[in-house]
Amino acid sequence: MPGLIGLGLLVAVGLGFGLGQWLKPTGSESDRLPMPSAPSSIFQLPSKLVVYQEGPVIPQLWLDTFSSGAGYLKVDLRTLARNADGTWPSDGDVYLLKARSFSELGRAVSWADLTGKVPMDGVNPVYRGQAFDPRGLQSRPWRISPWFFMKRVAAGTNPKVAMAPVLRWASEPGAIFPADTDLMAAIWIKSQNRSVNLGGENAWTIAKQQVEASLVGKMATEEECWNGLKDGRVNFSYLPSWRLILDPQAGGGLIRWSALPTGTLVDFEVMAVPEGSPRKEMAYRFCEFLLAPSQQAALLGATGFFPVHSKPGMEWAGSTFLMPTGPWFDRSEFILWPYPQVAVTSPQPTSETNAVVPAIGGEQKSE
Repeated sequence: MPGLIGLGLLVAVGLGFGLGQWLKPTGSESDRLPMPSAPSSIFQLPSKLVVYQEGPVIPQLWLDTFSSGAGYLKVDLRTLARNADGTWPSDGDVYLLKARSFSELGRAVSWADLTGKVPMDGVNPVYRGQAFDPRGLQSRPWRISPWFFMKRVAAGTNPKVAMAPVLRWASEPGAIFPADTDLMAAIWIKSQNRSVNLGGENAWTIAKQQVEASLVGKMATEEECWNGLKDGRVNFSYLPSWRLILDPQAGGGLIRWSALPTGTLVDFEVMAVPEGSPRKEMAYRFCEFLLAPSQQAALLGATGFFPVHSKPGMEWAGSTFLMPTGPWFDRSEFILWPYPQVAVTSPQPTSETNAVVPAIGGEQKSE
């Protein structure tokens, strides 16, 4: 019996081979349908949408929500900062940046026209057509954060007293300010009821000199100013509103803010897409995502920034904070004068390939 089974299998194999040869196509190799080509590498990682951001980061939950859409890319969120050689990164698909940075990066990056790509439905007219992009072609506003003078007050201080503007802010006792001379020079100009961006280079230079002379020993990093206010080492400073919004109980809940009647500075942040991005369509969708009503409604609680979806005169709707009164917002500005040039030190030429120059004195040595 086993022998008969083996013989049957052998016959079946032979018949199969014979039929295969008989049914074999007679056409040439080129007449056959092409086989699908294999990917260049089975280890090739999927593409990501590169987003550079200036300011407090977008919550990871938002990025995950965007990427969860069918066919949508993962987001590679990076901090916008200069490269080691003083240039700005130009490999992004989306840039979320301050108005000042938009103009600066525009010298190296050609911005795409967003007309018909990223609608501005619901955006407050106050935020449209700004000086750096008058026709709103290459940018879309998405969030703002005013800078305020902040001080620690005693418990039970009358709100009107606590939020009264401090006109002689530079001489306020216990004051420490951010070590950003451009920022402080700009508010110095605003204090004198002048426009930040209409005075020209001479006005900027004078303002910086006055600030540097008046605030000697009174400047530190923005983070140090904020931490000092919280723990009581600092009594007065100038900081972006998002810090107190995200931490309202800082300093025991005794930190109050105020604005000068002549206005303040505003971190006016916009979105832009490089013309050369290979993922422009996805970049447009990401910008639309950030401007969607659901994201704009959650923006204040998530990032401390105020949304641009609002009505004129109701820019602070939804905030539980008591805002300064008066026309200060109508008189506020953002810094737009040019960034200072970054000095990039070129390496010293050497006569030997492996020459090493000691940092301080000594003779030239070689490895």
